[in-house]
Amino acid sequence: MSLRGKRVALLVEDLYQDQEVWYPYYRLTEAGVDVTVVGTGRQEYTSKHGYPITAQASAETVSAGAFDGVIIPGGYAPDILRRFPAVVRFVREATRQGKVIGAICHAGWVLCSADVLRGKTATCFSAIKDDVANAGATYVDREVVRDGNLVTSRKPDDLPAFMRTILEALAERPRAGRRRQK
Repeated sequence: MSLRGKRVALLVEDLYQDQEVWYPYYRLTEAGVDVTVVGTGRQEYTSKHGYPITAQASAETVSAGAFDGVIIPGGYAPDILRRFPAVVRFVREATRQGKVIGAICHAGWVLCSADVLRGKTATCFSAIKDDVANAGATYVDREVVRDGNLVTSRKPDDLPAFMRTILEALAERPRAGRRRQK
């Protein structure tokens, strides 16, 4: 499946879950997607196991309209990401614009803070299922759940199903605008 011309923002912060960043990054790149690594303001971020990633943009400088989708990986990074108003605003705006939103593991915390779960069905890592339910979602324990433009998964073991569903969702939507900056 070629998704040339599609653009996805991959959100990062320190203590990201290694597989939940790199598996989507390479799978999307392999499908022809232009992946932009978006951080909270610094250039370098380190995973739970010490692997670095370089951000190409900051959440302050990107526009949801420039992307077809957003991937939010897990680990402890989501607890840091949700503390940045620009990240929360970006995810909320992308959701409102019908962009594909992928959240795995603890990434549900960012969705809770962005207030985009009301009336949705979603899954997440079991430790935050109460947070997801309290934010208005119907929690289900499945490897992947797609509710409209929202795709959620529980843990790294679910990455194959998560990415298959993300790629299908991206293939269904028209290309986003080419504008990167606000």
